[in-house]
Amino acid sequence: MPNRIHILLAITMIVMSCGSYRDNKAASKNERAAFTNPIRPRGSSPCIVYHNGKYYYTQSNYVRVSLWCSETIDGLKDAKEHIAYSPHDTYYISGPRLHRIDGKWYIYYSSEGKDISTRQIHVLENASDDPLEGSWTYRAAINTGHVKSVHPYVFKHEEQNYMLWSGYDGISENGIDIFRIYIGKMENPWTLSGRVSAILYPKYEWECQWISNNGLAEHKPAYVNEAPVAIHSRDSSKVLLYFAASQTYSSYYCAGLATASADSDLLSPSSWTKLPDPVFSQNPEVAAYGAGHVSFFSAGNDLYMIYQAYSETERTSVDNRSPRMQLISWNKEGIPVLGRPASLETVYPEPIW
Repeated sequence: MPNRIHILLAITMIVMSCGSYRDNKAASKNERAAFTNPIRPRGSSPCIVYHNGKYYYTQSNYVRVSLWCSETIDGLKDAKEHIAYSPHDTYYISGPRLHRIDGKWYIYYSSEGKDISTRQIHVLENASDDPLEGSWTYRAAINTGHVKSVHPYVFKHEEQNYMLWSGYDGISENGIDIFRIYIGKMENPWTLSGRVSAILYPKYEWECQWISNNGLAEHKPAYVNEAPVAIHSRDSSKVLLYFAASQTYSSYYCAGLATASADSDLLSPSSWTKLPDPVFSQNPEVAAYGAGHVSFFSAGNDLYMIYQAYSETERTSVDNRSPRMQLISWNKEGIPVLGRPASLETVYPEPIW
């Protein structure tokens, strides 16, 4: 019969063995847990959602709505494309956003029909727990009341779902098209309820650019606020509305920020205060131009930002933008510090969940 000393030695060896296993496993994970930009070879309007141990990624694909899936950020580079929806009478499908609402998946996107002078927001629905399984059903076109509506984004605040989007009412001012940020409450994931409000409009010089670094006009004149995304400050006292500004094909495309008190009426323009300067923009030092269209996700205590940019001073193809992601920090007021676009050689740790 073993004595007490032998028993204690055996227990100690087991505990040390388990600890060594955990340490080796953590070290092994840390060795492979890194990624570099771009996270996909090419693409714009990037969106990432983490669910059940996997990253689900989507971007503008123009002729269809697609998803990519990987267990790591680095794995998205070579991930297989999964087509969620491929209509035959719809054109320029852009800005898709994947959302999990009340146990179902929804993809919001904008597209043109046969009348290319109009753009509407559309909704797809999937009841499967895995968005790559089950079936995607076309739910509805959301009537925003605008000639052109793009970049829908849904967020929850105080148990109420809101939708943000960028809209153009079809009336140019002195030959310049104006895209504003709108907001409305949602009756259900495919229906707006009550009034909608224009809460942001371009008013600063950095929001009104359509000329690139090369001095050429890439598009017709437009003052643009688009690609809205809303998150809460770290203490939940504020709603933070990030948006893209200036013409998307301009190297001056950037990100701005407006804030509102969490207890204010989010549909009132007076509730929102826009910062006078962009919070994220091009970085010629590392050849990152047109940096904008940001979104976020949290992993543990870390906050990551996804955005689009391109590397050439002059645009050399129809779409040479690429999706990028970087780890960011919070300031003492609980607001994200976006910093500047980093070099493509920068190595980031994979998120830890």
